[in-house]
Amino acid sequence: MEETLIGIDFSLNSPSFCILSDNNFSWTSITRSDRSADSLTKNKKKPFSVLSETDGFEIIFIDRKQIPDDYSGRERTKIIYFYEIAELIWNKILEKVGDRNFKVAMEGLSFSSNGNSLIDISMATAFLRLLIIKKIGSENFHVFSPTSIKKFAMKGNAKKDQLYDALIALKNDETNLNKFTSILKDNRSEWITPAGQVNKPLDDLVDSTWITLYLDNLIKNNYDTPK
Repeated sequence: MEETLIGIDFSLNSPSFCILSDNNFSWTSITRSDRSADSLTKNKKKPFSVLSETDGFEIIFIDRKQIPDDYSGRERTKIIYFYEIAELIWNKILEKVGDRNFKVAMEGLSFSSNGNSLIDISMATAFLRLLIIKKIGSENFHVFSPTSIKKFAMKGNAKKDQLYDALIALKNDETNLNKFTSILKDNRSEWITPAGQVNKPLDDLVDSTWITLYLDNLIKNNYDTPK
């Protein structure tokens, strides 16, 4: 039995992770929104509705916390939320992998984020990384630069819609990945705007898939970085 691999695309509003185990991919997406789950899945052509009804995908909706106006209250509420979202992701991963051995990979922080956003995502990511290494050890946890993932997919400055298209073009007959890429292809005109914006949560699910594929490639090549 091959080792289970997990790629996490972490964000504060729509984190996703992709699991590869025994040549079978599965995906989980968590959406934090002011809108209800019914509202988000109402349009049957949109990703939330389509993926909610597709085997291999779990779409989770959580309410957005109200942030107090005062500084101290705001910081307390944020830190509680950050830990809750990290725990939710990690507990979902543990639920799905069971007693199998596994490795986890994430992207490193994007320093193009503005100051407050970068501080918040750094704090939240730290909680999740701590949960990971306490369970599986640092030797089974990998952090890759966003540029490395994009270069593996196609090029270092690839946009979200280009990563979407690159996944469609990927041939992977050894696993069930083609099921996901077929869905992406069939719905491309509906799920990518004329301006190239990829509908939520597809952008995050695509990213988590590329992270998993990159980790799998590194392991198969004895951790030699692809050129």
